[in-house]
Amino acid sequence: MNTKIFLKKDLTDENLKNIVALLEKSKVIAFPTETVYGLGAHMFKEEAIKKIFSLKKRNKNKPLIVHISKIEDVKKVANEIPGDFYKLAKKFFPGPLTIILKKKDNISSLISSDSTIAVRMPDNPFTLKLIECLKSPIIGTSANRSNEESSISANNVLSIFSNKIAAIIDTGISKIKIPSTIISLVERPYKILRYGSISKDEIDQVLKKNYWKQINFSVS
Repeated sequence: MNTKIFLKKDLTDENLKNIVALLEKSKVIAFPTETVYGLGAHMFKEEAIKKIFSLKKRNKNKPLIVHISKIEDVKKVANEIPGDFYKLAKKFFPGPLTIILKKKDNISSLISSDSTIAVRMPDNPFTLKLIECLKSPIIGTSANRSNEESSISANNVLSIFSNKIAAIIDTGISKIKIPSTIISLVERPYKILRYGSISKDEIDQVLKKNYWKQINFSVS
């Protein structure tokens, strides 16, 4: 397999459709976000989702993240969505925040092996447009081997996954360079699962309350 590189100047409507076609054929791609680069697959293509786990050498019990392009798309994957989700999404989406919610029954156990689902909206216009063109969320995780340093550029991704994935969307070096903050709204007290560039204080300012429990968690 020859990995196709799409530079920012190449990301025409026609080429976005070509990338959509790859995802619809159960191919894995690498896509840019404001935090780090991700490995991505169509949400309903289990063959591709399995390949992500294989490429990363990732424990299959570790969840993947659903990447959406519109806040209302959360209803495609989550149930019993609390009002606090919409408060946080209004403030931080698109941006470096991942929110854990209760999962819909039709979501593959490959994406999440328990009753929850992780959702985020990446702050990259090309990735958001790709998700819109696909008309489905993209399942993703950082484009690195598990427990190794995250990729912040297309060259990082290429050095690991050259000729192992179908395409890489290259829009330059990621702005933030660290993974997203992860919070769980599944039950109270809310839990901070991983710290990124968005702090507890920033979240508290939005929620106007302190429902947080801090624990250690890894989704690398």
